[in-house]
Order: sequence, then C-alpha cells, then structure tokens
Amino acid sequence: MMLAQPGANSESVRAQREPTNALMLPDSAQLQRLSAFDGDFAAAWRLHGALIQELYGAVASALVLRPAAGAPRLVALTDAGGRVQVEAGDPFDESTAALGLDDPATHALLTTSAPLRLDLAALAPDSLLAQLIGQPRVVALPLFVAGRSTHLLLLGFTAEHALAEAPVELVQVLANLFAAYLHGALDRRELAEETRRARIEVRDLADVQRLLLPDNPQIRGLAHAAHYQPSATAGGDYYDLMALSRLVRPDYPAEWPDAFGMILADVSGHGAGAAMEAVQFDAILRTYTGGGSPGPAGALSYANKHYFSRRARSHFMTVVSLLHLPHENRALICNAGHLPPLRRRDGRVERLQYGREIPLGILREHVFTDESFDTRAGDLLVLYTDGITEARDANGQEFGIARLERILEQRRLSTPEALLGSILGELFTHQGGEIGSDDQTLLIVRLGGSAGSPLN
Repeated sequence: MMLAQPGANSESVRAQREPTNALMLPDSAQLQRLSAFDGDFAAAWRLHGALIQELYGAVASALVLRPAAGAPRLVALTDAGGRVQVEAGDPFDESTAALGLDDPATHALLTTSAPLRLDLAALAPDSLLAQLIGQPRVVALPLFVAGRSTHLLLLGFTAEHALAEAPVELVQVLANLFAAYLHGALDRRELAEETRRARIEVRDLADVQRLLLPDNPQIRGLAHAAHYQPSATAGGDYYDLMALSRLVRPDYPAEWPDAFGMILADVSGHGAGAAMEAVQFDAILRTYTGGGSPGPAGALSYANKHYFSRRARSHFMTVVSLLHLPHENRALICNAGHLPPLRRRDGRVERLQYGREIPLGILREHVFTDESFDTRAGDLLVLYTDGITEARDANGQEFGIARLERILEQRRLSTPEALLGSILGELFTHQGGEIGSDDQTLLIVRLGGSAGSPLN
C-alpha cells in the first residue's frame, strides 16, 4: 500500500471518483477549507462528507455517539454517493431521538477503543448497521477529544477500495485530523458566541451601574467635579453626592448652603463581580431610613450588617463617607478602611486621617463611629480610590498620594472642574492612557459659605 501525496495525480483521482490503491492525504487547499470552517455541526458533517468524497471517492460515512449508558446512537449518515441520509443534530445530546444501534452482531465494533476493520457481508443479513452503511466493508475509528472518545466514525467501502487494505491506524490518524479541525472550529465559534453574550451581559450591568451614579446634583453653595472610569466595562467603584438639608433639619432655611452627603466606595477586585457588589451596596443604602442619627456611621453600620449574604463572600468594600453641616462649620466623617481624603485650605494640603476603621464585609456586627472636623468656605475636599494612587507607569512606578498632594498645592485653580482636568492630564500621561489597570474614581468639591454668609 502506498501513501500518495497531493498534486496532479490526486486531482485526477478526485475527478474520476474511482477506487484506487493509493490512500490520499488532504492537500493544502482542503486543509485551508477545514481551518476556515465556522459553521454549525450539520455544516461540519457536510464538509467532512465532501472531503471524504474528494479524497476517496465512493465511501459511506456514519457518526455514532457512544453515551455513558445505553446503546450507541446514530448521529449522522452519508451514503457512498455523497448524499446525506441522516442530518446531523446535536452530536452530544444523549437524549436525542437518533436511531439506537443495539445490534448484537456489531456490538464490539461500536464499543471499540481501538480502530477496527470488519466485513459487513459476513454479518447476519438483517444487521441494522450493514443496512445503514450499504457497503460490504467498514472501518470503525474512535475520535479522541480531550483524552476521551465519545464518538465513533464509520467508513464503508467496497472490497476493492484503497481503504480495504490501508492500515487502520493511519486511517484513524486522518479521521482524527478532520475531527480536530472541525471540532476546533466549532469550539472557536461557541467561544466567540459565549464571549459576545458575556460582553452584552456585562455591558448591561455597566449601564445599570452607571444609572446609580449621581447626575450632576444641584447643591446650594457647593461646586464639584467627578471622574469615574472602570478598568473594564463594569467596575467596583461607587460614589454618590446628594443634598441632605431636609434630613438634617426639616425647617432648613432655603438661604443657607445645603448640607450634603458624600460617599466613595471601592469593592475589592474589579470587573463584573465587583460591579454586582457595588450595585448591591447601593440597593442596601437606599433602604436606610436614618435610625435617628444623620451621620454617615449609622448608614455604614446598617449597610455592613446587610451586606453579608447567607454564604461567605470573597469581596469586601472600603468606604469613606462624610456629612457636611455648613450651619455648624463642620463635617462628620466615617472611614471604613479607605484612603484618607485630602483637604486644601489656604494653599496647604493635608490628609484627613480620621476614623480608619475596618472595611465593610469583614465583621457583620461591627458598629462604625463618626468623627468631626472643622470646615471653612473655600475648603477643597478630594476623595479618590486606589486606582488613582496605585496607577503605574511603564517602569512600575506608582502615581502615589504624594504626587496628588503636590498637584493640589501647585495648581491654584479656582474651580473643581479645572483642577480635575489638571490631575487627569498628569494621571493619563503617567499610566499611558485614559484607562488604568484598576477602577479609578476621583471626587473634588469646593465648599461655599456658612449659614448666614453669602453663597459664593
């Protein structure tokens, strides 16, 4: 038996569709067709049949699923003339209505773990397999994927055909070559479809998450600017900024600067999982009714208790929250494991190292406490997540809190928007683009006048 190489002779054999004593290998054009395939399984079976016909002429093909329990099942069948007799369905569906093959005469053939050759003409005349194949000779070729063989390829042919004398091991190599190409293409298509669906789901989650962020809230006596940029489509940073005058005092005078609340949270990790945690945190906060204390510690104690689910979770949250009381010239702050806010006053920048307690999601019954610091009109407050300070350049150097402080001291810009733009310009240059390796959020507020003073 000789092994023919692709070329002019192979084209002649394919054109004549005559039996040959040479076993053909697929040529580069056929391999290109296999590698470019990106269809469904039925199309894969038709492509397989077409290539079998081109290479070996009149050969019948059958694909058999060998389930873990029960009789083997016929998945697809093409006769020796190249006509599909049984259209391929789901090749892995063990509950399929495909024909069961429980013929005792061919049991060994259908359950073999090694390639076998069989003379079907010697079987009983009522053999179901012999009737299906319609050819006197057959080889059974286990197809291996991921170290297992769940499918069997049967090739039927005449006694004079080249496959009747070809080494079954070589024929099995060729069959597995076809199967590997087609299975790989189907895997790539399935992976691409799963990736597309996952991107849509994450994008929808990101859309929901962004709807929870404040939409340019109007707060009397306060100028503010914010930057929010997840490292992926969805992220684990969360912030809110809201007027709380009526919560502080039901009769809060309309001519006073608003009391306001400000919160910034950072879920450990990033991506869709962290985004879901941030969404859950927002949902919990919205059920908080105050409990008699307007300070942020009550809200964080409540959120921490209800942040725990029925099972242990892998995420925790660092949170910093403050309530500004302009009529008292002070602010209440609660810091649950977050980076210290920065305050610029009269050109000097300081870190507000108040109440660095444990993050949310560590101890269920932990009770957070508020601390107080004084405020003045013109104070600039800056809250940020570690995606800002830990952003790295090409050499691995972090952006750092000290750099952020230096920018605040050197850039005497009057508006939060202008100062935010200056900081982001340096950040983007440092990390080489607008998106970092972690979620990045930066909030800047400038306090207006106190109660009884004109708003600026």
